[in-house]
Amino acid sequence: MTLYELTVIVIAVIALLILRKFDKKILRNFVIVFIGILLLQYFTQALWLTVGLAKWSYLYQGVNWIITLGRTTMVIVSMAIIDFFFPKFSERARFRLYFIPILITGLIGEAISSSRGTIQYHPKLLESFSGITIFGSVPIEAIYYIPVFMLLAISFARYWQIILDNNQKTKKNDVRKKGGSK
Repeated sequence: MTLYELTVIVIAVIALLILRKFDKKILRNFVIVFIGILLLQYFTQALWLTVGLAKWSYLYQGVNWIITLGRTTMVIVSMAIIDFFFPKFSERARFRLYFIPILITGLIGEAISSSRGTIQYHPKLLESFSGITIFGSVPIEAIYYIPVFMLLAISFARYWQIILDNNQKTKKNDVRKKGGSK
């Protein structure tokens, strides 16, 4: 196991352990976000290459669960930060605010991954970029594409979280109506 893979795993575990103290549904939400990002990576794998990671971390061609785990941690921590500091804000306002820490952590993650060569952009994609880079080798277009891609992941996650929460409430109400003790 390389240091990169181990670091991502440790950060994810620590984040889950800390966030579990504040949110009893964090593991469920983490899995939902992981699935959303995994699907996103599967459908966009032609845009970039993930190279130099351990063979056991590749699920399918360029789809790597370590990268998925890192991005999932980035999203779940960003959402938790906003939900913690702005609990009285509307769902819509918090949804918009999620993208501030996601963009910051996404740019940091992109800088680390691209500088070590873990994430490489497809040559055709590079041709369409402006050539302007930030934080070393991160294309300035990351300021746009990180929030757009994460919009899809967060929308997927929030949809399923709301569906599962509503199903749980419906079951509790059904039990109460039938005279249960829950």
